[in-house]
Amino acid sequence: MSKPAPNKSVGLTIALVCAALWGASFPLGGVLAGKLDPVVLAIARYAIATLGFVVLFMFSKKHTLKKIQNKKDGFLLAAAGVSAQAVFFYFTILAYEYTSSGEIGVINGMAPFLTMLAVFVIDKIKPSAPKVFAVVLSLIGAGVIAYDPSNKIQGLNLGHLFALFGVLGFVTYNYILGKFGSDLNSRYDTFSSCFYQFGAATVALLFVGLVTGADFASASVLVENGKHIATILSLGLLCSGIAYALWEVATLKTQDAVITTMALNVLPLFAMIVAYFLLGELMTLQKLAGVVTVVIALCIYTVGDRFTKKAVIELVVDEKAAA
Repeated sequence: MSKPAPNKSVGLTIALVCAALWGASFPLGGVLAGKLDPVVLAIARYAIATLGFVVLFMFSKKHTLKKIQNKKDGFLLAAAGVSAQAVFFYFTILAYEYTSSGEIGVINGMAPFLTMLAVFVIDKIKPSAPKVFAVVLSLIGAGVIAYDPSNKIQGLNLGHLFALFGVLGFVTYNYILGKFGSDLNSRYDTFSSCFYQFGAATVALLFVGLVTGADFASASVLVENGKHIATILSLGLLCSGIAYALWEVATLKTQDAVITTMALNVLPLFAMIVAYFLLGELMTLQKLAGVVTVVIALCIYTVGDRFTKKAVIELVVDEKAAA
């Protein structure tokens, strides 16, 4: 089956919706962080997401679960799920003990740089000058936000390291999706793919919980009140199930792992807006300036190559005319 033609505009739009949902997930996670075992919270989130797809397959006539056809597909789907869900969220939860949800959102803005680096190192694809400039600019914007005086914890700390480990998990997932996503899409629909990924993440987290002696009894916190119930359902169904399904569609539309990941640069904006209303975290002019900077970087990345190619074409035309 031939690969579908890329539609980067549609893919980027969908990726931005995902960025909004994931940006909201950081302060949502902050509502429950510290109230129960981190592994148990992660298990609850992805078990709910997995069950959501089970319900979909049970009651939908249009969508049915596609069976895994070979060992390679099973490995890729499991690896994507463990890296994007288990690794990403587990380390994010650990980071809450040392830093704020806004700063965690900023660190996630490093995903474009790390994805571009992975593509360069593994596939030997050299990024263009506009892309490099855009990523550097986005990192500057992230730094402006990270060192805002209103942040509860100043300077680098263990929370930043945990958040970085989480980002590396997502970068691994996004590389797998960008590299093999089209082939997997020819055999599995988005819902089946996400079901296997969330299932793999849940099993992996359960194993970690059993090995580390996680406090599974702490899960009772999740049903203590309506706010906690709404929070875990939002994390599991909205920020996980729906968001990751949309993200796979976005990546398949663009067929470019880096351009979809660049959409994550707006994560700090959504994280801060939700954190302001949900957790009372401050939004200052310096943070807003940082957000504007990363949005400009996103625009440069998406249109920079287009203007560069246009300039080269015009130069060649002028040279031919002069000759």
